[in-house]
Amino acid sequence: LGTLGSTTGFGAAKPGGLFGSASTATASATQPQTTTLPTLQEVIQNSDNLVRSLTAPDLYGDGRDALVAKLNQLLAACGVGNGFFKNDQQPVTYNIDGPFHRFKAVGYNRRSEYEDSDGIVSIMMCVPFDQLSSSTQRQKLIDALNVILGNNTNVRARLEAIRPMPDNTTTEVLIYVNEKGKGRVSSKQLSAYFKQPAQAAQLKSQLCVSDVVPRYSMDAARLKIFLETPPTGFDAELWKQAVKDNPDPERLVPYPIRGFEQLRKRQDLQNAEGKLAERAIEELRRRVVEVRNDITKYSTQNSIHSIAVDSGEEQLESRLEALDAALDAPNQIKSRVSNLMAILRDKSDALKTASDGEAIVLKDEEVTQIRKYLSRCQQALESIVSVVRSNKSDVSVIVSSIE
Repeated sequence: LGTLGSTTGFGAAKPGGLFGSASTATASATQPQTTTLPTLQEVIQNSDNLVRSLTAPDLYGDGRDALVAKLNQLLAACGVGNGFFKNDQQPVTYNIDGPFHRFKAVGYNRRSEYEDSDGIVSIMMCVPFDQLSSSTQRQKLIDALNVILGNNTNVRARLEAIRPMPDNTTTEVLIYVNEKGKGRVSSKQLSAYFKQPAQAAQLKSQLCVSDVVPRYSMDAARLKIFLETPPTGFDAELWKQAVKDNPDPERLVPYPIRGFEQLRKRQDLQNAEGKLAERAIEELRRRVVEVRNDITKYSTQNSIHSIAVDSGEEQLESRLEALDAALDAPNQIKSRVSNLMAILRDKSDALKTASDGEAIVLKDEEVTQIRKYLSRCQQALESIVSVVRSNKSDVSVIVSSIE
């Protein structure tokens, strides 16, 4: 971090950028937190007081001290309360990290699939998942992160995943940052930047972020130390046996569980993961159905175009062509109707005058010829209607297949 020039890095031109000055960024990323460790004498004294509170309290000097010892043992087993053992001494505080706490077990957590170079950082946002479900809302989140990153066009935030938490009021967002020309920023660097006071205040006020955690798997050296060091309050043999019983050492690591609250939280997280898996499976099932429908549609179209025309379709085509020829042939229905329309249009006045005069008298022979002609027209029309009706369904099938 300290070797970056003034023209590179997250908001390098601005104070308090992701890299900022070399001294500030390096201090934020590498300076260890100062913690006060108890001295050996304090450890021995606390252990002695703990044992005395459970075995030999000296409060009354009679049989009531034995009752107090049993009560202290119960409190220590539950990991709650204070144990009094002497009038002039402060009571011993019992908690779930104590060696006598009984409600504890060892579970197994999946190791992270990310490396430090992947740059994945988890930010816990105190907002429901629904407020981050749409693409517009997620784009606003990315824009806000880019502003916090110094609004540098060479440094852009990206979303890796978004998942709801069991309480339905918190959402975990996995992000990473790309720096132009250099690739992804490491998880440690990005986490250290977000934990600087100015950036932490922006995350909290603008995005309701409650925690920032880098997501990367432990290296071999740290994993070895973790497996060889029993957690506080756990027996060394119990922890060693848990490490030995690991069903999948490549993907799982043992993890201490203390108290019913941690067990319930763990169960809620497992249920949430199960729901996410169900949601992903449902989405895959929906996509499979869509693909299956597309394949069926394409197969149907392919089979329609690849099948040869059968005799029934050839007969239908011949009948339709004959019908079209009969309609368009000279001196047939279409031509005669056109002639009649032309006569009505051109001689409408003469016909009107003739209709106002004397009535037209037709001979019996002429009436018979007209009746025969109209009968033939009626039969032809009925034949056309019959053909159209009989072939309507076939035409519909052909049209739908072509479309």
